[in-house]
Amino acid sequence: MPKRYTSRELVKLAEEFGWRLVGVRGDHYNFKNPESRFIVTIVHPQKDVPVGRAVDTAKKIRLEIK
Repeated sequence: MPKRYTSRELVKLAEEFGWRLVGVRGDHYNFKNPESRFIVTIVHPQKDVPVGRAVDTAKKIRLEIK
């Protein structure tokens, strides 16, 4: 079973992989990486992010750089 993430962990993970916060609208935090043309959105604060969303976000953060 995949690891359970909090939104704080996902934000920290995004920042570690070079994603920068470009905007906030309500509880949606938008991150952009200079090497990627995509924006990753993380709902924050959220104590227990659903597993599917957390896995999808983690994949985007790590893989879209390559």
